[in-house]
Amino acid sequence: MAEEQTWRAIARRTSRKINFGWWLQVLSTPLLITSLIIACGILILRRELDAMPWMQLVGGAIVALALTGLACWLAARAHFESSKQSLVRIEAAMRLRNALTAADHGIAPWPAVPVMINDGTSWHWKRLLPPMIGAAMIIACGFMIPVHAKSIASDPAQEPSAWSELDTSLDQLDNQEVIQDDYVEEMREKLEKLREQSPDEWFSHSSLEATDTLKQNHAKEQEALKNNLQRAEQNLAELQNGGAKMNEQKKQRLLNEFDEALKKMEQGGMKPNEKLLKQLKKLDPKQLDQLTPEQLDQLRENMRQHAEKLKQQDGGKGDQPGEDDWMNDQEGEGEGEDGDAEKPGKGGINRGPGTAPDVLGAPHADAGKGKLERLKNDNKEQALPGDLLETSDDKHEVDETKQGPTAGGKATAKGKGGDRVWKDSLLPEEKKALKKFFE
Repeated sequence: MAEEQTWRAIARRTSRKINFGWWLQVLSTPLLITSLIIACGILILRRELDAMPWMQLVGGAIVALALTGLACWLAARAHFESSKQSLVRIEAAMRLRNALTAADHGIAPWPAVPVMINDGTSWHWKRLLPPMIGAAMIIACGFMIPVHAKSIASDPAQEPSAWSELDTSLDQLDNQEVIQDDYVEEMREKLEKLREQSPDEWFSHSSLEATDTLKQNHAKEQEALKNNLQRAEQNLAELQNGGAKMNEQKKQRLLNEFDEALKKMEQGGMKPNEKLLKQLKKLDPKQLDQLTPEQLDQLRENMRQHAEKLKQQDGGKGDQPGEDDWMNDQEGEGEGEDGDAEKPGKGGINRGPGTAPDVLGAPHADAGKGKLERLKNDNKEQALPGDLLETSDDKHEVDETKQGPTAGGKATAKGKGGDRVWKDSLLPEEKKALKKFFE
């Protein structure tokens, strides 16, 4: 009984060794391919990522190798041996003459187990080790090969400074609650549309024109609201101070100016905040007596503060001269009066339609447009063969005297028979040719 267990254990070990050898043989090529893919992935990640996720990276490599090994194990199963086949292999290698097969079928007793067992197989390490060593070296190269980190993405393209100026101005107006939010949101949407363009188009002519228009419109709306607030506040001040002493004509003029300023504030793109606008709408300049002086002073102070904040904004520059003001000071309009100037004029942010006309000077009064003139070359000594020196427009001289038919004249001598009526003057070579032809 002990011999049976020993022989069957030997058969199982032999079977596992045979099956393992088949698996290693099938695994050699896929292992190299998988390791190459893993190494390439490691190199790419090292280049792309700033911080390497080592745990995830090692885990992914192990999973890839495990899947490759499993696929090769399934592919090699067709060559696997069972323990009974290994018994046959052992008895054939040890020349036991079917003793193990007979004992396995219960025909004969199990033979004694010798000290040395020969299963007829041996490991060919020169054939098995290179693929495994090569795979390990390839994966190690993925970690060890120096890789220059992907160049740090260049700083995003610098956007036009006018955009940041508009952003700053809108933020300040929004934080100070000087104007209504609808205008701020509308302007920001327009700025975002400009930013959505490709960075290569940010400084194109059309983009800069749109930016300049947006900036100018914002400045105009801001200036208009500031002027309307100041005008309305001044009208209220005069109405408050004048009172009953003011004549009716001047009072009506101030009321009309106040109503006009209020109407412009309501219809303008940039409107004052809702609280101030509601106070102005409810206010009846004709009935100022219904309000206390403190209430009027508070309302006027509120209007002055709003106008002052708008003045401080002034396109983001404030009262102090900024870079654009300095540049505008350097740009001249030309020294002449209106009309033909001596200089093309200032450039400005609009850049104009193109080059200035008449850069070479004022054109001649009579440029000869539509006239045909002869081409003249005053310096004929420098003329080259084939150059056109002069053209002329001449006519043939034709004798227009009318003449009728005229007589051809009479023959002075009569011809004789056999005389030649035509005589040719031939060259010597021609005479020889004719003579030879008629001989």
